[in-house]
Amino acid sequence: MVRRAQALVRLGELREDTGALREARSALEAVSGAPASDPALRPALGRVLLALLPRTPDPAERTALAGEAAEHLAAGLAAAQAAAQAAAAPDGPSGAAAARLRVELATALRYLPGRLEEAAVQLGLALTEAAAGEAELRLAALVCLARVHRARSARDADPAALEDAAEAYGRARRLIPRDADAYGELLPEWGDVLLDRARAADGRRFTSAAVRVLRDSRAAVPQSDPRSAQRLVRLAEGLRLRHAYEGDVVDLREAEYLLELAVRQSRSPLEQARAWREHGDVQQEIHAHTRAPDRLDRAADSYRRAWRCALAADREDRRDVAVELGARVQELRGEVLERLARPRAALDAYRSALELWTRLGDAAAGRREALGSRVRTLEAGL
Repeated sequence: MVRRAQALVRLGELREDTGALREARSALEAVSGAPASDPALRPALGRVLLALLPRTPDPAERTALAGEAAEHLAAGLAAAQAAAQAAAAPDGPSGAAAARLRVELATALRYLPGRLEEAAVQLGLALTEAAAGEAELRLAALVCLARVHRARSARDADPAALEDAAEAYGRARRLIPRDADAYGELLPEWGDVLLDRARAADGRRFTSAAVRVLRDSRAAVPQSDPRSAQRLVRLAEGLRLRHAYEGDVVDLREAEYLLELAVRQSRSPLEQARAWREHGDVQQEIHAHTRAPDRLDRAADSYRRAWRCALAADREDRRDVAVELGARVQELRGEVLERLARPRAALDAYRSALELWTRLGDAAAGRREALGSRVRTLEAGL
């Protein structure tokens, strides 16, 4: 039964389908509660629930699943400890088996905000128990530890937790060869943590590290990779943030080039819309340095392109996200056109934004009211 569950979990990963996982869950739940059931069944069920967690979009259901997974994995760890004590090993299970169970338990606890400290304790024990030669297990523990600290930061708004996460990612990085797949997968998470820390209070000293890691992240995948465009955008964000601290316009010009490259490499209209929006922001930032009027013209054109891409994304999926982005870039375009003394064109942009905000219903009532007042003011001046 345990081996069959393992096969179904792997099948679910390959097919990116929860059907096999739910089949494994049902089969294990039917037998794991029986009085004479094998102790291996409960951690096996916990692992199936772990595989379901990232594929469960509903937050309440995901929290419930995480609690169940943690209960089964903790029971498996306790059973292993009891078996070791019965065999005259008073310190409990040791080595890779215990460390792996602790990492899996911590992975479940990561989804439970009230138990993040417990997760960190389990990972500390796992790192102690894993032998130096078990690099793959130590890597899993360190990556999970970094994610636990990120969750702590989200819960407590504590920049120090981001520093702990960055330190754990750095330790994990030293365990991965540059040509390994895990190398390219780790870098975006590490870069995002450094970028978030750079945005927080006293973040200047983290900006160059963020740019360096995000640059490595971009170089770790070929241009044909579907993830390439997003990594270009993130690197551009890092460069813009470093410019905000240090004022070097070279960072802005590189960000401008990277965003144009991201548009060309992106396969998604929504990704393209986001890149064009960032491109428009960069044009305004460069204008603040050079005072060249053509930069404002370029900003208005970038926001127009972002709006067009958002409309294209609206016809595909993630409709509310695309509509909101389209409304915001039309507002930004209107502001730039006002600065260029083109009130009629600005009014058209604002009216378009107002129409998009209206489509979002009550959630955008505040934005709709403020923009409506702005439209009436412009109309009165024409």
